[in-house]
Amino acid sequence: MPVGVVGITLCAQAFDANGSVGNASLVHSSGFWAGAVIPIGLALCLVIAGTWFAEPLHRMRLMTLADFYRRRYSVRTETLAAGLMLLSNIVLVAGNLAGLGLLLRVVFGLPYLPMLVGIAVCILAYAVSGGLHATIATSVLQVSIFIVSIVVAVAWLGGAHGWGVLLAAAPDGSMSLDGLLSREHGALVNWAALGSLALGDIVAIDFIQRMISADSGRSAKRGCYLAAGLTLVVGLAVSLIGLAAFHFDREPGSSLLIDLALSDLPMLVGGAILLGIIAASMSTASGVVLDLANVITRNLVQRHSRSPWDDERMLRFSRWIALPTMAGAVVFAYLRPQPGILLILAFDIVLAGCFVPLLLGLFWRKANTPGALAGVIGGSAARLVLHFAVADAYRGLDTLLAPVFSLIAMIVVSLLTQARQRPRHDELKRVPSERDLVAGLDGG
Repeated sequence: MPVGVVGITLCAQAFDANGSVGNASLVHSSGFWAGAVIPIGLALCLVIAGTWFAEPLHRMRLMTLADFYRRRYSVRTETLAAGLMLLSNIVLVAGNLAGLGLLLRVVFGLPYLPMLVGIAVCILAYAVSGGLHATIATSVLQVSIFIVSIVVAVAWLGGAHGWGVLLAAAPDGSMSLDGLLSREHGALVNWAALGSLALGDIVAIDFIQRMISADSGRSAKRGCYLAAGLTLVVGLAVSLIGLAAFHFDREPGSSLLIDLALSDLPMLVGGAILLGIIAASMSTASGVVLDLANVITRNLVQRHSRSPWDDERMLRFSRWIALPTMAGAVVFAYLRPQPGILLILAFDIVLAGCFVPLLLGLFWRKANTPGALAGVIGGSAARLVLHFAVADAYRGLDTLLAPVFSLIAMIVVSLLTQARQRPRHDELKRVPSERDLVAGLDGG
């Protein structure tokens, strides 16, 4: 894919129902920074990925991100990492389903659960029938619709009401830096969300898949920078629209942006925003479903099969395995219909267990398999324990401290086991053939 396509498709996570609906509702209910951390964190992630991760990962010719953990470490590490990615991305899809379910419930006045099921069926049919390349190709149009609609909405709001008047209606202190500096105003939670998005999203399989699908490492890098700029500008515009909702006396809620689009914006502008949310969500959700099916097929099933798999067998199995994956996302979306929060939670999971082994695997020659296993298990266990151990007043520390435990565990164990387990840093330079890639014979 060329730079422009890579850049626009990488924006999808910031503009889908998770990113946009969640952003506006969090700004309105908890202050500007509570929602603004979503575009800021995702933009920062894109800058970090473009600067340090895009070219080396593209050069390795990976089929999935989980392949990295096998080539650099072992099959056991790959299995653990793929399991965490599976859980994380089911939560990510659930957030999009929840956002779309809320949108259609408001528009059509129908119960939430039937809306969820209907949306899931549509996304599944769209993803399975078109495949990954078709999903990426249509993402350009889908994401562009949202970008244009938000730009038009911001211009109309400014022309019709004046942004000075709109922002003056927000409660005092809504944009205060206390949201980043004071624990009493949610600073820990906001920094935790920022960390999850800025670092955890680097381990997002859909994000990486679009990045490594670029036609070169340089295109992947430049695409990340283009996406970062678009994400920051358009995402912060959505945050401002969330603050503008106070001018229209809107009540806080997960459907805030949807209510604004339906009731307070011109029909064409509001309709374009809703269409853009649906389109961007279809782009993200269908891409994640396909990538999840690929990870399950390749990294959790094929890897433990006694015989090699050909293209046809992998494709057939991946399409069938998408069904239970989507069913799990529907259940999660029904139990916790909170777009935005689910986006942050999704990357919280992989930040704890997968980020450090990826980082050190690329940039520390002494990183080895026992260390990586300690990092994955130690970080994930620490996150689980801290969830129950950290008091509500200090919520956010559980997210911020888990990768620190992962880092310490990986460094200590790697150094203690250098003689017993030789690091496989040279695997980063090896480029497998296409035949070995498909057959799963590309190392490990």
